[in-house]
Amino acid sequence: MTVNDRSLTGQLKRRRLFLTQERSDVAEIVYVCVDDGLPGGFPVGYVIPSRVGAWSAYARVRPGVRVFATDEVGTGLPDVAEAVRAVLDHARYGDVLFALEQETDRDGAYTAKIRREHAAWFAALDAPEGITQLGDGRIRLTAPAVAYLRGLPARSGCHVDGDDRIRLAGESYVLSREPRRVR
Repeated sequence: MTVNDRSLTGQLKRRRLFLTQERSDVAEIVYVCVDDGLPGGFPVGYVIPSRVGAWSAYARVRPGVRVFATDEVGTGLPDVAEAVRAVLDHARYGDVLFALEQETDRDGAYTAKIRREHAAWFAALDAPEGITQLGDGRIRLTAPAVAYLRGLPARSGCHVDGDDRIRLAGESYVLSREPRRVR
């Protein structure tokens, strides 16, 4: 089974996700996995067909749960592409990307100029770590913090998209990568 939808394929790639499938005697399951460097990836959701041809979608919606725990996020969906979109709308895997980024020991950081009240909101967050308010509406985010925000679904109200833009409360802010420090 393949998903022949360019916008969906592009969205998966930008979010560092890919699809795998597994066939059993009962059904064909399509998994949505984050590329964690291991064979098969880390599953953040899956879709399955029903006997009547509709699809159901399940996604990892409770961040911090490393074990593959999912909740139903859609039923009666007309095709596999819509079911995968339902997973993308709900799956939370920022903690996985955050951990992967920390393991690489990267010292890269990003900055953004945002509204002052948004900067204060970011600075007050408990998670992810690595966000600093620089004053005058500027913030610095470590690479792990950006990875965490990339793994949040768009519907969460705050995430980093594939174009390195922070999406927050209906507004969009450009992230600029700081030059690497020479040691």
